[in-house]
Amino acid sequence: MRTRRWTQIAGALAANPWFAYLGTRAIYQGKAKGLCFPGFNCYACPLALMSCPIGSLQHSFAIMSPQGDAAAGVSRQAAAAVNHAQSFSISAFLYVVGFVGIIGAVFGRLVCGWVCPFGLLQDLLYKIPSPKLRIPRWARFGKYATLVILAMLIPYITGVHWFSRLCPAGSLEGAIPLKLLPPKTPLPPVGWFFWLKIGILVTFLLWMVASKRPFCRTACPLGAMYALLNPVSLYRMRVDHDKCNKCDTCRDVCPVDINIYDNANSPECIRCLECKKECPNGAITSGFRLERTGEPGAALSE
Repeated sequence: MRTRRWTQIAGALAANPWFAYLGTRAIYQGKAKGLCFPGFNCYACPLALMSCPIGSLQHSFAIMSPQGDAAAGVSRQAAAAVNHAQSFSISAFLYVVGFVGIIGAVFGRLVCGWVCPFGLLQDLLYKIPSPKLRIPRWARFGKYATLVILAMLIPYITGVHWFSRLCPAGSLEGAIPLKLLPPKTPLPPVGWFFWLKIGILVTFLLWMVASKRPFCRTACPLGAMYALLNPVSLYRMRVDHDKCNKCDTCRDVCPVDINIYDNANSPECIRCLECKKECPNGAITSGFRLERTGEPGAALSE
């Protein structure tokens, strides 16, 4: 099995090691929940040990919501509690931005290609034989809209974690397992909203079979955050255009369906290095940028 597949499996296990749940039916609530896992993984999964960066991000915006002020600001004690919560929310926001910022500034979207459990699922489902569909280029902007609108703006306006409530990873890793193996604490009854979540999940699962990483490319807010840092990260991709004959082998093997020679450090690139491995001319290199000399990415450490 290839190295990248092993690291993806290791990432999934590192994010979800709380197998004690199977015997205790108690969801882990220890200090590790205050830490973010760098990949996209639902904190509500009964096996999860850490938090999802996007879950923490939207939680900070939900706490800062004016709706929270209106609901809790009925007494001095409540007002003090709101002020404390808002102070906590700002700290949580800065923590998430700093956490993702540091990882993105060093590695770019490499986490998406090598560690993310939901990315692993998409890679595996695409291997199922079926008619394949290419995703239009404009759809890549969807993940930025999801980040700004669904994970930040709407939680701030409503005080509700709307992205988590609709997230297909949350449905697959959290909602379904908790229904099949319910915790000791009673769960709310299944209603229409649960089936809406399942419908969104099924839609994405079918799309994953037909297209390369559709959730990563069109709807993942964490991928959007890392993508913003891809062009300036220390880890770089480089294409030697003297060697490259634009045979498009890179696009054939690319999990996000891009030609690396168009933009070696594209925000869409997940640094999986499949193109580097398969390039027949050895035109693609990668490594950490030690200094800027000439064109971006010219100085690399292999």
